[in-house]
Amino acid sequence: MLEYSTHGAAGDVVLVHGAGGNNLLWKRTLGYMDGPRRAVAVNLPGHPSGDITCTSVADYAVALHQFVLESGLEKPVICGHSMGSAITLQLALDHPEDLGGMVLVGAGAKLGVDPRIVEGLRDHPLKTIEQTITPMSFRAIDLELGREARAALSFTNLPVFLNDYLACEGFDVRSELHRITARTLIICGEEDRMTPPKWSQYLNEKIPSSTASFVKESGHMLPLEKPQALAGLIQPFLSGFNR
Repeated sequence: MLEYSTHGAAGDVVLVHGAGGNNLLWKRTLGYMDGPRRAVAVNLPGHPSGDITCTSVADYAVALHQFVLESGLEKPVICGHSMGSAITLQLALDHPEDLGGMVLVGAGAKLGVDPRIVEGLRDHPLKTIEQTITPMSFRAIDLELGREARAALSFTNLPVFLNDYLACEGFDVRSELHRITARTLIICGEEDRMTPPKWSQYLNEKIPSSTASFVKESGHMLPLEKPQALAGLIQPFLSGFNR
């Protein structure tokens, strides 16, 4: 079973971090959430340490589905950020009967990756994470936010970064979005450079039961940059599910 932490929320939700991350990504956002149900923030296999056993988004979706079945949560909402949103989409396509809804944060139906990032992660992973990926992920970053960002990344397992970005590179469900039946909330930072707002707009156009919100003055790392705004969107969505 995946490692996880729990917090109160308005409805049962499983929170899934992105490429090279860990569940501390959600710490700030969870500070603005509360309620009688459970928010469960998972660490994907190999995050923040351990063996790399999943090499594709589909592999991660299998591991997440197994966690959902074992968690005791009945049809929770799945909330994913970046690669976590891709895993969420894959789970919604493969096992729609086992989730109540979706929240997609910094998402895309196809996750193209800048070749310079892949090359950098092969040759100089730490330098690439600190000097390329992190600056691209934030609208603006100060010392405190930098510490939070570092804690939310899996620096104890540097190979997992390249593994995850290659998994993202192979993800494309554009032709399948019409099959998604789950009620979906799509959230994106207005200044997201990693998964631009047009990608979220595309998802909103193609997923039948979806709505989209765009957060001002935020880049890709919404859970860290704008945690209160993000929680303020997620909580009412969770409340809308009758359990």
